Amino acid sequence: MNKMIEKTKEAVHNSACEAEDNSSAPKNTEVCSEGDSEKMAAMLAEKEQLLAQCNERVLRLQADFDNFRRRTRMEKEELSGIIAQGVICELLPVLDNFERALGSENQETSTLRTGVEMIYRQLIAALEKMDVKTIQATGEQFNPQMHEAVMRVENAAQPDGLIVEELQKGYCFKGKVIRASMVKVVCNS
Repeated sequence: MNKMIEKTKEAVHNSACEAEDNSSAPKNTEVCSEGDSEKMAAMLAEKEQLLAQCNERVLRLQADFDNFRRRTRMEKEELSGIIAQGVICELLPVLDNFERALGSENQETSTLRTGVEMIYRQLIAALEKMDVKTIQATGEQFNPQMHEAVMRVENAAQPDGLIVEELQKGYCFKGKVIRASMVKVVCNS
């Protein structure tokens, strides 16, 4: 940067002196007069100020571009999360139906059951790869952020707010609840 300023000073000085040499005024033994050097110093100060302003603009533009790049990356990540969440919400009813099919016992359908179990495990593995986790409910304390109470039962032997039965599983995606568990809760009051 300093070399550039020095070259600019030198170029301004040389051009001013050349202009003086080419003028019709009689040639002077001095390279530049006192007035010319003041003009040159003023021009040089103006050019240095302009250079500083340009450097400041470049730095601002660079910072703005870095902010834009970071913001764009975050928006892409957020959008992909929203899309994945939509796909997962579409798959959850299928998962519910698999669980219902597995819950029914029938000896004649043992081979069908084996096939359904394999598909079920495969679907669970695929969802786990996408960071989908099951919300624990039965035996846990009721949490309105993770559970949806659809039934209440009275049981003096158990504490208030204890979940005694899970009616429909709830799921989290990357730590965010995408479907709350439907549960039956103890309510003694």
